[in-house]
Amino acid sequence: MKRTLLVLSLAATAVLATNAVQAQGMPSGPEPAAEPGSTRMPTAAPNWTPTAEGAIARQQIHDAGYNGVSMLMRNSDGSWQGQALKGDTYYRITLDPQGHVTQR
Repeated sequence: MKRTLLVLSLAATAVLATNAVQAQGMPSGPEPAAEPGSTRMPTAAPNWTPTAEGAIARQQIHDAGYNGVSMLMRNSDGSWQGQALKGDTYYRITLDPQGHVTQR
């Protein structure tokens, strides 16, 4: 009985600790009003989650013989830019909307 109570207490403590850690990144109140015409720079990087399109682009780059794809960003024309490793060298690469990878 004591062992079950101890296990449940530890599990509850772990859940509470996880919630406390997640809450630390949350804003505590309303954001201050910005002056008209001003731009506000974010103080921390956004929580980035890869999209399905980004995953497909990474796979196409990998299929073209590159590894270590990083800094992958989509352009307004539908192409993707980033950097990737081929052999021992990093290259700046572009993936066009048709799926062709080129080094820059």
